Amino acid sequence: MRLKRLAPLFAAFIFLTASSWGDGARRFLDLKDLSGGGASGEVSIEPFQSRMPRLRTIGITFYGLKPSSVYSVWYADEKGQRSPAGVDTNHFTTDAGGKGRYVTSAYEDVLDDWRYIDVMLHPDGNPKNTGGMTPALRGDLVYGTHS
Repeated sequence: MRLKRLAPLFAAFIFLTASSWGDGARRFLDLKDLSGGGASGEVSIEPFQSRMPRLRTIGITFYGLKPSSVYSVWYADEKGQRSPAGVDTNHFTTDAGGKGRYVTSAYEDVLDDWRYIDVMLHPDGNPKNTGGMTPALRGDLVYGTHS
């Protein structure tokens, strides 16, 4: 008898907990400095809108990067393969204090195809020159997320 009363509460708990793990969850991940300069960043991945449940807005805030410099954002895997993040562009320029902000969108299945978010410095200021870019920050899309 007592178990019958607890069953609806248990079912509600499971439903609410499971729904917080699904497409509506907002995730964060930290970007770690790869260049030894003390830079950092935080990535926010959140639902874009309810009519497009698998589309995510990706907002990245950067601190301590090289001032007034051009950087690009990439999805990367363990083998070193990369794909530009972003719909129109994947680069940004830091301000005089080394801070920057980058915002784009991506479908969840695109994010599922990659392991990392990499941020690369373009020392010559040309984001199209990928041969001369150097690693600045990296975040782990699989194990580095937190809410």
